[in-house]
Amino acid sequence: MEPSPSVQVALLRLNILGLPIDAGSRKEAVDAVFGALSGGDRMAIVTINAEMAMAARLDPKLAAIIRGAGLVLPDGSGVVWAARRRGVRVKKIAGVDFIHEIAEQCVEAGRGMFLLGAGPGVADEAGRFLTARHPGLAIVGMADGYFSPEAEPELCARIREARPGALLVALGVPRQEYWIADHQQELDVPVCMGIGGSLDVLSGRVRRAPAWMVAAHLEWLFRLIKEPWRWRRMATALPAFVVAALAAERQERYTEPGR
Repeated sequence: MEPSPSVQVALLRLNILGLPIDAGSRKEAVDAVFGALSGGDRMAIVTINAEMAMAARLDPKLAAIIRGAGLVLPDGSGVVWAARRRGVRVKKIAGVDFIHEIAEQCVEAGRGMFLLGAGPGVADEAGRFLTARHPGLAIVGMADGYFSPEAEPELCARIREARPGALLVALGVPRQEYWIADHQQELDVPVCMGIGGSLDVLSGRVRRAPAWMVAAHLEWLFRLIKEPWRWRRMATALPAFVVAALAAERQERYTEPGR
């Protein structure tokens, strides 16, 4: 199935390793979400970090999805560093934080939110947290991520009937990006975003890094301490991303016109 079309917004868009990174302000990103919720245009939002960027180099479908996304938010210290190497002072926009922005825009636009993914009961707990945090927010549906291919038609029917303004999908990378690309058009949901483990954080089942570590771009270290089984993947992705980004810079420099 071809990926669903996604309206791209007019933000400053950088090219990092052949992938787009939107370098506009948080307000511009929020305004774009409100525009999609209000006007009915479909927008897929991707939050990218070094690990996803390196995965996309080996996964053409994931790379195409990222390139076609309406918003590609810098959710990692590696991509923020790479953007700043280009002279653009990009600020990290973590997906778990941007969920709150989407929730506020859903309230403003009078649209509901559907939560899909994570383990049994997690979306329900996350939904209670979000509605308490954002008065007026309607959680119009929830489903965990343990559904079979045979159950997908019924799940899609539930989402269509709920008519959410925003669908948050917590199935992990790249499954959540594949799922959104394959289904957003038929579901006719204005805003879809893959959110990884954010429902676990919002539910309170997983603790987020302290504010000082978030501010210092050390959230990855906290996550590594809490989930040491990730060390091999994380230790490989970030250095490889840095090497690839520096090599791309050198290549661009030596292929500039007149050189």
